Amino acid sequence: MALCFLAAACEDQQVKLEQQSLSFVGEWFAQASAGVRDDSLCHGLGTLKHPEISCAEMLEHASRVAADSREVTSLKPMDCFAGVCGEFVEITFSSRDQAGNPLDETALLKRDNGTLRMYWYRSDTLLGLLRSNDEEAIEAKESIQLAYDEMTTRYPSLYSYPPCYRVRPSSSTLVGELMEKDNMDVASVEQLADSCGEAFCFALVGNKIATLCPKSD
Repeated sequence: MALCFLAAACEDQQVKLEQQSLSFVGEWFAQASAGVRDDSLCHGLGTLKHPEISCAEMLEHASRVAADSREVTSLKPMDCFAGVCGEFVEITFSSRDQAGNPLDETALLKRDNGTLRMYWYRSDTLLGLLRSNDEEAIEAKESIQLAYDEMTTRYPSLYSYPPCYRVRPSSSTLVGELMEKDNMDVASVEQLADSCGEAFCFALVGNKIATLCPKSD
């Protein structure tokens, strides 16, 4: 009898968790559709562990789905996800976008101290954006590597400074003037590097070399 009681209690907890999860994700989708883009709607650890997509982007892509088209295809508790362990619930949906095109969605919730948060959300359109971003990153890396190789072949002493792979040129990171690859002022570059320190690196802006100091701001 005791075993039956424990089994029934576990089943009740499972049903309660499923109901809470569906209620939470429904509210999260409703806030997304209402235009809310607040970071507090996502789990901080989730966005930290998966920084390639922001909370605002997850909410934006969720808002592009026709709310009444969502059908739950699976709901399952998980003990761990991508190296992080705890109370997770994965819910997958078969849905349609506002134009009626079919797509799939996955919402991963994490419960801490009884409170559910959206840890990780993906849809077909969001995955497409990720792939596009990855391709752009690869192309950008190949471009700067080619320019860097040409530059260091002409000016071997500059080989001691690395290319910028994860830093975008901006008003806050750019130091000095843009330089032509075949007409660089090596002495000026070395002065900029000395004043910047270990963060100094080379980027490509158009066909010119940019000297960046990410910590200059």
